[in-house]
Amino acid sequence: MKQGAEAQVTIKEKQVIKKRAPKNYRNSSIDERIREERTEQELKNIQRARKHNVNVPETEKKSSYTLTQKRINGDVLKGIISKKPGILSKVGSNIARLHSADVIHGDLTTSNIIQGDKIYLIDFGLSYISERIEDKSMDIHLLKKTLQTSHPSVSENAWNNFLEEYRGYEESEKVLERLEEVESRGRYK
Repeated sequence: MKQGAEAQVTIKEKQVIKKRAPKNYRNSSIDERIREERTEQELKNIQRARKHNVNVPETEKKSSYTLTQKRINGDVLKGIISKKPGILSKVGSNIARLHSADVIHGDLTTSNIIQGDKIYLIDFGLSYISERIEDKSMDIHLLKKTLQTSHPSVSENAWNNFLEEYRGYEESEKVLERLEEVESRGRYK
């Protein structure tokens, strides 16, 4: 079992169970509503991504606060990227499809990408729907920063591989222009 900020994750042989735990510091009725809404939002965003051919785990809602997903057998990108920076091209094509569906992942790091039989995006707990170019640029800004800070020896090569395929997204140039603007802001330097 793993404890995240939003949920407890139990990994079994064939499935992953994600249960949003109560937050004792919140009013109980407000807490229930928040946990239920976030669980429903996560499921809808995963389903929307799936409809746009983004590789995500098969997911079902089992209760108001619990999602059950098919377990993806493979390696977390964080552990293999130093040997396979070219794999970011497959990530780029998935994010291009995700952004075409106006889904913002919200936590796009190498810890939330798995290489199994194909590349999968996981953990949509912070995801939301947005058409805003700013939101899409912030999504990939986090990925770029993760590459630079956690994988500096391959970050430039990996980022270029990502861009190669991400540019297949219709609005990618607008997103990348905004990314430059985001990076020029003081707190992101």
